[in-house]
Order: sequence, then C-alpha cells, then structure tokens
Amino acid sequence: MIDFDSDHWVRALTQGLGAQVVRPTAPEAGLVACFRAGPFRVAYPDFLIGSQRLDEAILSPQIDGARHLKADLVRIQAADAFKGPQVLAEHRLGSVAISDMQDWSERNWEKARRAANRNARSSLEVRPGRAGDGTHLHRLYLSTLRRHRGAVRYTEGYFEAIAPHAALVAVLDGTLCGFVCVGFRGAAACYMHGAHLPEARTHYPSDQLFSAMLRSAREAGMASFDFLPSPSSQNSLASYKRAWGGEDVPLVVSDLALHPLRARAFSFALGLSRTVGSMRRTWVGG
Repeated sequence: MIDFDSDHWVRALTQGLGAQVVRPTAPEAGLVACFRAGPFRVAYPDFLIGSQRLDEAILSPQIDGARHLKADLVRIQAADAFKGPQVLAEHRLGSVAISDMQDWSERNWEKARRAANRNARSSLEVRPGRAGDGTHLHRLYLSTLRRHRGAVRYTEGYFEAIAPHAALVAVLDGTLCGFVCVGFRGAAACYMHGAHLPEARTHYPSDQLFSAMLRSAREAGMASFDFLPSPSSQNSLASYKRAWGGEDVPLVVSDLALHPLRARAFSFALGLSRTVGSMRRTWVGG
C-alpha cells in the first residue's frame, strides 16, 4: 500500500501526472495536489482518498496551500458537504466502504470465502508489484477503459511510480493478467485502481486480488477501507464491492471557488464535456 503522505506519492503525482504538490503548514492537513485542466488549475486536498475532517484547523491550511499553487477551484472530497460562501457546487457521489476493517473476515462473506477456498488450488500467483510492472498495469488500465469507453486520466509514468509501492498483481503462466492498487493515510485505506485480462476471467484474478488486498489492509492495522465511487455507468462494479462487505456511505465533492469567474468557467466547461461525452457514448452504443 502506498502512503498518501509519502515522497513516493509526491513523485507519482508530480512526475507521473504533472501535478504541483504542497504540504500545508498543519501536518494533519496532508497534501494538496493541483492539476491543470486546460486553462484552469484545480486543487485536490488529500487526493485520492479525500479528507477525513472538515474542521477549520484542517481546511484553512489546505485552502492556503491551494492559493499558493494558484488554483482557481478547490475540490474537497469528504463524507459531508462543506458549507461556506465559497462553495460553488456540491456533487453527491456516494461510495462503498468497510467501516471496521479489523472486524472484517473472509468467513462472513460468500465472495471472500469462495476466493479463499479457490486460492489453494489456483494456478494464479499473486505477488506485490515491483519496478517494471507499470507498463503492464497501464496497458491493462487502457484496455479496461476501452471496454467501458472511459476517459484516460493516468499515465504510464504514474503507474511506473506507484507499482512497487501500491500494487498487487496476478500472474498466470508468466503473464501479468490483473492488478489492484491500494493506498492509505493514517488508518484509512482505499482502493485506487484495478483491471484484469478478460481472457483470464475463468481463473478469477479479480477475486484473488480483492481477497489479498483486504487481507493485507486488515493485517496492516487499517481501521477502514473505502472502495471509492464507481462510475455511474458501472452499477455492477458497485455491487461487486458490496459483495466483499462494503456498505453504501456518503461521499460529497464540494467545489470551492478561489477565483469565482474562472471557477464558474471551469464548471461550465466540465459540464459541457460530460454532456458531449455522454452523447458520444450513446451514439457509439446505438
């Protein structure tokens, strides 16, 4: 699991995704990453896992950090909506999470029990990621996006940077056929990315990887595990996460405008982009 407070994560964001990153003055505030989106700059405190607290002692240094990075908009991801005059919009996404990871057991969930039983006779090898795996992870990520007509957000360099620290990979007959990436901050862990080869589906790589992922999180002493939001078009993915013991939990993204005119222009451009993308998927699907 990759530590979202670590230099490894900073390098993944800066070198892999071209972000600018700042550590706010309050240690509890984590990192703030700022990304370019066309002519706009958008800051994300605690990217990817989201904020655990919304009190002033945390938010104030995070917003100061976003201003230092010249962000137009700050996107705060938390269980509750942030309330304040700067809030431009709220996006209620929802998530699926295991709230007490230390009480989680394979015995209590049929999906996990089957994976554990299958593991003893499986020809799959599940191992930690290592340097050089990033190219394969990125290739699997791209193939999954093509199947679901998703947008590419993560680069090969990013996967190269996180592979030795975040990944568990499934190998079949010498071929890397699936992976998951996991991160944590404090005692809260989250699922970051995952994909598998359709040709390997009969060997259940996703089940074996999810089983190993949750066991490792429990053994590392994590208190909770967030599977993070699934795309609205992939209801089966959210159901799959629930089958491992996850429960629906609130998750809200609050958009704070630091430069109101530019922030509104970004929101308009983002909404237009999503509308056009939805129309394209409809045309392609029909």
